[in-house]
Amino acid sequence: MTTATHSTLFYDGAEQYAAEAGDFLRDGLGRGHRGLVMAPPRRVDQLRSALGGDADEVTFVEDTVAYAPQWNVYRVLLDFAAAAPGVRSCVVAEQTLAGRVPAEVVDYRRLEAAVNVVFASADVDLLCPYDAGSLPPHLLDIGRRTHAAVRADGDRSPNARYDDPFDVLAGLAAVRHPPERATTIDCSSPVDVAEARRLVRARGADAGLAPDVVADLALAVTEVLTNALLHGDSFALLHVYDEGATWVCHVHDGGRAPLDPVAGLLPPAQPSDHGYGLWLARQLCAAVDVGHDRSGTHVRLHTRTAPRSA
Repeated sequence: MTTATHSTLFYDGAEQYAAEAGDFLRDGLGRGHRGLVMAPPRRVDQLRSALGGDADEVTFVEDTVAYAPQWNVYRVLLDFAAAAPGVRSCVVAEQTLAGRVPAEVVDYRRLEAAVNVVFASADVDLLCPYDAGSLPPHLLDIGRRTHAAVRADGDRSPNARYDDPFDVLAGLAAVRHPPERATTIDCSSPVDVAEARRLVRARGADAGLAPDVVADLALAVTEVLTNALLHGDSFALLHVYDEGATWVCHVHDGGRAPLDPVAGLLPPAQPSDHGYGLWLARQLCAAVDVGHDRSGTHVRLHTRTAPRSA
């Protein structure tokens, strides 16, 4: 059975980065694997230089594309693997984490933990570098807690600080209830979904969001509400409110059963008329939180209220 590897690299400076990530890619290419790099532009340039002629054998995607939004990185990896079935991939994946707002950081921890579950049997060796010379401790902690191995000095060793991914995902699924200031509408009937879209469009425009961003959010809300009406129970509510650097559309339904912690992290494997809601929402929103408690299921769709910093 094929087993994936998911390692991290804590580097301090461009020289160490290029040497470690370059050797990782060169080793994979030497074994006949396909190479993929998703990284900030300066790191792409450093790896191209370090690889020399071998860079022609590697596909490079800048992080502003691969991680826009963050869960798109799964789509890029899936598409890359699908282009050559049966051929192993060696992948370097890094984004400019310092530019992420709190909701996105939480979601990135979820993304990194989920890699260990959803790609466990994939034909891939994945290396996630973290800039130890500049990132604050809470961001470096994501790397320490979500990778089973650490790369250093050309070797890969077990990571004693690695947390069980299901424990991480469960901890990140804690429900946060809407604040009293939230605008709330009842969407318990299919005819109410149109009213929900109107609310999202109006409030999104008032918040100064770009029209295409508002359109994406309205589509995501529609998908999540439709899913709630199909699979939930008793009621469906939409709460809209600001939360720091993000604007939140919060769908709450009376679903009695907890969702699978990896629900919606990948598209359905087979053509289907259902199952795309959460996956699509993650492709459209800055961050998505999903949780369940005695009150039902809560899906929080985050949209940034300010452009991402570099």
